[in-house]
Amino acid sequence: MSRNPQAVWAFLLALAALAVLGGTLAAAHYTSYVDLYRGIAAVPVGFVLAFFSMRMARRARLEYDRSLGRSGGRGLATAARILGGFALLLAITGALALGVFAVLTLASR
Repeated sequence: MSRNPQAVWAFLLALAALAVLGGTLAAAHYTSYVDLYRGIAAVPVGFVLAFFSMRMARRARLEYDRSLGRSGGRGLATAARILGGFALLLAITGALALGVFAVLTLASR
């Protein structure tokens, strides 16, 4: 277990962001109940989780550097930063896709 709790929380937030975005995508694809309008809420939630994951990963890395490696968690913070960055890119891509969808929907009326 890491003695750097910020690294652990950053990793958990990154996993949560990916779970929210991926789970909504899977639910929209495989069920008829979740459609695009019901899945819109997942994008800002995933964005916020990914953003805070990236911030906490940075703080965990700074804590690791400040303690000269005694706090541990460098690998976990790096993994959180990578997964959080991926989730952040997914959330931004989702927001852009929803924006294009909204413009096309309004233009077709």
